[in-house]
Amino acid sequence: MIDMLDMTDQQLNMQLEILLGAKEDRHRKGNVIKGTYSTSPKDYCTDPAASLEVQAKAIEVGAVKYMAHLVYCTGHNYHDGLTMDTARDMLLATSRQRAEAAYITLSSQD
Repeated sequence: MIDMLDMTDQQLNMQLEILLGAKEDRHRKGNVIKGTYSTSPKDYCTDPAASLEVQAKAIEVGAVKYMAHLVYCTGHNYHDGLTMDTARDMLLATSRQRAEAAYITLSSQD
């Protein structure tokens, strides 16, 4: 398993699609199978709308966990409390940071 921080955008997008229920297309490298068709994964790492979709799923799974992971992904320590700087950075999180926090949340489901 590749460490999330070492993943390229394409690898993280693929892993998020798999966590959301898609299957990796073994015949078309880089594609996922959704239902009966093969398609490229959504670009969660650079597309703000797609990152908000995966963020919504992560919040549905565990809102508090997702917030803690977003604090971490924006460079803060969750145990330091929620400061104005932390809140600002969470609101201004990049698509990649939201995707990383969602990946950690979705991959740590029980």
